[in-house]
Amino acid sequence: MSKKVSLKREIGLLGSFSMGFADVGADVFLAIGIVALYAAGFSPLAFLIASICYITTGLVYAELSELYPYAGGAQVYGTKAGGDALGFLMGWAILLDYVLNIALFSIASAGYLSFILPSLREDVQLLGLELSGVGVTAFTIVIFLIILNIIGIKESSDFNVVLVLVTIATELAVLTLGYLYAFDLGRFLEQLNFFGNPERVKYVSYTGLLDVQTENFLYGVTLAMSSYIGIESIAQAAEETRNPWKHLHRAFKIGIVAVVFFTLAFSVLGLGVLGWEVLAEEAYNPIASIASQVPLIGGIFSLGVAFVAFAINMVSTNTGVIGVSRVVYSMSRFQMLPKIFSKLHPTRATPYISIVFFSLIGGSLALTGEIHFVASLYNFGALLSYFLVNLSHIRLRKLDKDAYRNWKTPLNIKVNGVEYSLVAVVGLISTGILFSLVVLYHPDGRVLGFAWVLIGVALYTFYRWVKGWGVFERRSVEEIPPATPHLRTAVIVTPGVDPEKVLAAIETQLPRIHRIFLIGHLDIPSDGRGKVAIDLAREFDRELEILEQLLREEGYLVEHRIFVGGEEGLMKLLSDLSVDQAAFIAPKRVFRKAGRWGLLRLPAGVEPIYLYID
Repeated sequence: MSKKVSLKREIGLLGSFSMGFADVGADVFLAIGIVALYAAGFSPLAFLIASICYITTGLVYAELSELYPYAGGAQVYGTKAGGDALGFLMGWAILLDYVLNIALFSIASAGYLSFILPSLREDVQLLGLELSGVGVTAFTIVIFLIILNIIGIKESSDFNVVLVLVTIATELAVLTLGYLYAFDLGRFLEQLNFFGNPERVKYVSYTGLLDVQTENFLYGVTLAMSSYIGIESIAQAAEETRNPWKHLHRAFKIGIVAVVFFTLAFSVLGLGVLGWEVLAEEAYNPIASIASQVPLIGGIFSLGVAFVAFAINMVSTNTGVIGVSRVVYSMSRFQMLPKIFSKLHPTRATPYISIVFFSLIGGSLALTGEIHFVASLYNFGALLSYFLVNLSHIRLRKLDKDAYRNWKTPLNIKVNGVEYSLVAVVGLISTGILFSLVVLYHPDGRVLGFAWVLIGVALYTFYRWVKGWGVFERRSVEEIPPATPHLRTAVIVTPGVDPEKVLAAIETQLPRIHRIFLIGHLDIPSDGRGKVAIDLAREFDRELEILEQLLREEGYLVEHRIFVGGEEGLMKLLSDLSVDQAAFIAPKRVFRKAGRWGLLRLPAGVEPIYLYID
């Protein structure tokens, strides 16, 4: 890791949610048309089955991302659970997913833009080559996002937030108007006569074990999972999220509910408005096609929807750029890839080499403009990684059973003193089944997916050999910070605050997992009278000592100290103590006015929290 520059914590709850929704929520603008081509009238059932993987794996990520709030996500969890080799495999698998994400959603974004500007669909002559106009537009989008991400994560996150809010409003408008004025219940019920496309379709590796319709439906289920891939994007940005123990699980849960709702609602709406065959034909812009059927305003409305779909798919591409750069940064930082990929920009604090190198790979795939081909590859890496994430969760519940978990998955059982999650077990089984179906029915995914894994294993083995390390030698584990057993929280106390009120505020607002540092802050002017200052400090110290003892009796880990000096020195003390949070105590009316503490510039990585007293 760079000693001079580190990733900045600049993402809040809304930014974290937007990161996940942008990557997953945009999928509905693409997936319902592709899935309809294979699952036909039973597309909603295909999405519902795939949502089991999404919900369970999303909840597992929610717990693990707070347990290990570092860039890298699955790669970090795998390394902690099974060592460097497993961590590399998980990181390399999700890396494939992010590269394909960049390609797939830049193509989708360009596809919706071509709905507005049909001339973009025409082929382009470039350097003597005939290229798809949609592909060239997609590549241009990737270049723009590379520049944006080099500038900074805050700018990139703000870009996501604005467009996600616009997208949610647009999706709600399409659903409302669509169901009120364009949905035909009779047409929807008619679609239920088609359990899978009755025709043999390109890209499916038919086994002959089942009839064509059933095999097409199963293929559609695997593609439906592409509507849910990207939930790990929230975890990739955990190291840049403010107060991750507070925000991450909430972002995951809100994202899960929102994405499942919109996906199922649009799938049903599409069948009732257009029918599965028309949806399949409009695979590049299905939502805009649905909007065009709204009476009177359909033409204008569809153009607006197409523009928003163009924007949100670009945001999803942006999230792919963020994800691919962070997982590569993490793998490089923990000695799984060359160190050059963990190099940060000296002023922007972004992994610019990783951003450029791997985003260009995705951009090159986007030049094909072939959405079905890229979609057929998309699920392989993600499902392999998700399977191993669920497996790692089960293992880590035993290895780090005493670690602080601010939130954990529901439905837990204890076996031999270790608590295991039934959610993770269901996630393991469901992702395992879907991955098997991908291997069985996706010829391109099967060949190129395993080729990607073999290339990664070869590179990893060669890199370890050059470094003189064994393939299974556990070096990275030692560099990953341990799971947090307690949150290190500094409670800033000033003279004149009633100790009993401080005690009550801590007991009611800080759980026992907080390791508390009571900091008695005396800001005495330099010309202050010496004896008065000493007497005041001694009296203040006695009050804090009593408060410390009372907190120990309540089960807290706590220590106290007196600090005399200005705000700059106080901030240095907080940095030296390596605290995660700084708690400021005052009546609510003080905080409502932003207060003195609201203006402090805390050390990097230290989050402000506020303990209210009456």
